[in-house]
Amino acid sequence: MKIAIIKNDRLDNAVLVDPVDADGVQLTALEHARQLMPAETLVEMPENACIGWLYDAATGALTAPPEPDQTGLRIEITSIAADAAHTEHLMLKGLQEVTCTVGTVLEAEAELRLKGQLAPFDDSFRMPMRSRDGRERVLLGRMTQGRIAFRVSLPESGVWRVTESGINEAVPAEQRMTFAGLTIYVVEA
Repeated sequence: MKIAIIKNDRLDNAVLVDPVDADGVQLTALEHARQLMPAETLVEMPENACIGWLYDAATGALTAPPEPDQTGLRIEITSIAADAAHTEHLMLKGLQEVTCTVGTVLEAEAELRLKGQLAPFDDSFRMPMRSRDGRERVLLGRMTQGRIAFRVSLPESGVWRVTESGINEAVPAEQRMTFAGLTIYVVEA
């Protein structure tokens, strides 16, 4: 049976659990998962549930997130570039997946759009970037007339993600933005 691991009121990951403990005692899959991961919020995962589904702690239910609001705020990455010393090793898969070598300094540009149009706001904001192994870095985004610039140095290998839920963690509900996400693979040369 699959067990959903909940973080920040969203289905963050899932594990397959054999409901028999080390002593051969038959347990429910949820009981067994709680023995293995007592500090995590765990629930039985419905067959059709996916990473990113919303978790309601009051009811214990997992539900699909609402479709993105096309009339609201949206961050769209418009370019990603590497510093001159690492340009030849930069690989892009669209503007949502980057592969680069250790030591690369990436510069990304994005736009804040409102109802499809550039939103002419000036501001700075924090953007969390998280690795698969639990590390977290926070980037500073500088926005001028809706155009956002980010810069990040990548001194060690790993997989880093910037997600919609991450950028909206500390944002009031009426200011939340949709974002397709970005994954950065930093590889040894």
